[in-house]
Amino acid sequence: MLRSLALLAGMATALAPMSAHAGSGVCASCVTSTMKRLTGPDLAGRACGTDDDLATARYLARRFKAYGVRGAAPGGGYLQSVQFRAPAYASPPVLQIGEDRYVHGEGILVQTPMSDAAGPLVILNRDGAPAEAAGRIVLFDGPYDPTTAAALVKAGALAVIATPPDRLLKAWDQLALRPPGPVEVLGVEAPSPRPIGPPVIFARPETMATLKLRAGTSARITATLGSPILRTTYNVLAEIPGRSGQARREVVLLSAHHDHLGVIDGQLYPGANDDASGTAAVLEFARMMKSGRGHKRTVQFALFGCEEQGGHGSRYYLAHSPAPLGDIVANLQFEMIGVPDPKDSKALMLTGWDRSNLGPALKARGASLGPDLYPEENFFMRSDNYRLAKKGVVAHTISAWPLPPTYHQPTDTLENVDLPFMIGVIQSLADPIRWLLDSDFKPDWNPGMKP
Repeated sequence: MLRSLALLAGMATALAPMSAHAGSGVCASCVTSTMKRLTGPDLAGRACGTDDDLATARYLARRFKAYGVRGAAPGGGYLQSVQFRAPAYASPPVLQIGEDRYVHGEGILVQTPMSDAAGPLVILNRDGAPAEAAGRIVLFDGPYDPTTAAALVKAGALAVIATPPDRLLKAWDQLALRPPGPVEVLGVEAPSPRPIGPPVIFARPETMATLKLRAGTSARITATLGSPILRTTYNVLAEIPGRSGQARREVVLLSAHHDHLGVIDGQLYPGANDDASGTAAVLEFARMMKSGRGHKRTVQFALFGCEEQGGHGSRYYLAHSPAPLGDIVANLQFEMIGVPDPKDSKALMLTGWDRSNLGPALKARGASLGPDLYPEENFFMRSDNYRLAKKGVVAHTISAWPLPPTYHQPTDTLENVDLPFMIGVIQSLADPIRWLLDSDFKPDWNPGMKP
């Protein structure tokens, strides 16, 4: 960490001449200060809908105000309040067999909402006769297969218990905190309901081994819903108005999400890379853009709340945007820009690169930017940008390494962020973004690639 901070001091001096605007180079100490504050113990991991969520939003609003960037929320403030109602269990679901109890979040994980049920345990694999599932709770013997699970339920299984894939085991504690069903964001039209999958319970490998020894005995599942929980998150919104006639109504939106996972089972999840790094970048762009002579187009800044829990903040923003969506020329979302990718340690990637002409245009003007190196992961559809893209806005996410070992782990700390790399890529994007604010270029979707 000390080595990184020392490098930053020299880097700030080296980077300053890259800009043609006086005082517009990246302020390394500003970025570092933001990162320290966001990842520190006082904000406790910035969990969605908590007091720490509000404290984070207020801190970010103060930073915008200190930079002289005005609020863009209703009434000219900085905070856009977002209320949401989440379903909740009356108590943690339980699988009971005789005197043995397996509790949701410990030995088992109730993956989909389900009704209370009771019946004998039976072991079936992919080759078993589905008819044997009728009226029973099925222990699926083999790697989890959602298609087979759905077929077993269709044949009459009360529930399917399976061993989870490794990726779910790694996120076990986080998944246990998810609400049992869709969240209602107040003031936003509810999306079309998605089909609810078959009643599936995941069991840790050691739990599954024990359950198989109880095959043939009776089991009971209790998963009773209680009253929904009403919570609030906050979008932090700011803007620098454009200076030129019609261009004032043309908006470039720079965004990130400020929330993370909070404290789980007594462990702090600092969320330094995800997404304190993107939040710090947006704040730094605001400071740099305000320090210049102004731009033709308006630049707006949005730091969304509750992205980690389903994008509640961006859902509300779409319904209550401070600028008509038709006026937004482009959106760049900054997500996890603090850890360089081993595949390309010098550049960031733009999700959905081939979908529009925005990425190549920015790269041509010096941005350290390139294609999405992980198209199979569908990252374009996995951040707040996608909701804007679905409404027609040319909207992409800029990331570094999207799959670091620290992802959603307590190890996502400031010490594991490469601050000199992060400072360098922010600087490389500054002038290309200024160009976008001052040019007449309007990015567009490539033929057939609009979401």
